[in-house]
Amino acid sequence: MKTNFPKDFDIEAAVQAIIDDEPDLVAERDNLIEALNQIKAGIFARTTDISDTAQVRHKAGLSQSQFAKILGISVNTLKSWEQGQRKPSGSAQVLLKLLGKKPELIDEIAHLA
Repeated sequence: MKTNFPKDFDIEAAVQAIIDDEPDLVAERDNLIEALNQIKAGIFARTTDISDTAQVRHKAGLSQSQFAKILGISVNTLKSWEQGQRKPSGSAQVLLKLLGKKPELIDEIAHLA
């Protein structure tokens, strides 16, 4: 996995700065160094996939309730789409793809709602 971690990042200095800020973490020094080395190497414990629906909503800068209202659906329906529990209908999928490509249309749709 690609990481944007700078190659010349001084892990020892970063860990020391963390410990200076939070002295109780001195006992976790080795774990902090190991974690930062893994991140620098592009090794992550977990990654999260964001649904297309959530990406469209985030691109528009809207909350779930705002986006659901504009689309004329319940917040629960939107949440189920974003969490992958349900899929939008064919027409909703087309609308979401269109909004993903042209987010400025959200304002026009909002005036219709």
